[in-house]
Amino acid sequence: MRLQSASRKILGGLGLRVVREAEFDASIRAEARRLQLSELAYDSTRDGSLAAEEYALLEQLVAESNALDGPLIEIGTLFGRTTSKMALWKSAAKTIFTLDNYAWNPWKLTPQMHFQLTSLVLQYLTDTGQVVQVRADKDEWMSQYHERPPALVFCDADHSYEATARDIRLAREAGARIVCGHDYSPEHPGVIRAVEENGGCAQLAGTLWRLRDR
Repeated sequence: MRLQSASRKILGGLGLRVVREAEFDASIRAEARRLQLSELAYDSTRDGSLAAEEYALLEQLVAESNALDGPLIEIGTLFGRTTSKMALWKSAAKTIFTLDNYAWNPWKLTPQMHFQLTSLVLQYLTDTGQVVQVRADKDEWMSQYHERPPALVFCDADHSYEATARDIRLAREAGARIVCGHDYSPEHPGVIRAVEENGGCAQLAGTLWRLRDR
């Protein structure tokens, strides 16, 4: 099927392999044809992916979180690439909650197609209970989170000052032991400002930051 072929191409570009394929409804198939996904070229600089040194620091932070109680929370799923990496590094007892409202993606997919495609990427992890894929407004979900304090919160969604500051505040209110995020760079001055106003970087690799403990 054309959509399945397009999905394989996109996921292959992301460095991911489809282990089981879900059925897409007619509207998603029509949207895929309209966008001619099979012709989309993958560009790793446009999809929000982390660089190798940034993944190395994130792996270190996930390993540290394995010794702490509580789940991992990722704010900003996009296509689930970083979620999948974190799932490889976490301990078997850990659960990852990954949050996104699927309102934005670099390929201009509809929110529903974006959600469906990311669900396909994460299907094995969600089926086995390692990941909980949450489609919701991140601020609303985090403000209503009253489970065990998270071992780690990774912020990689809206990179404005207001949104980043709010993500940090909500992570701390939830009791997060490790707060970290992406895009601490001149291209995202709001991230730099929010991090510095909340204690600054304890660690920095590329643009991946770990917030200093209070």
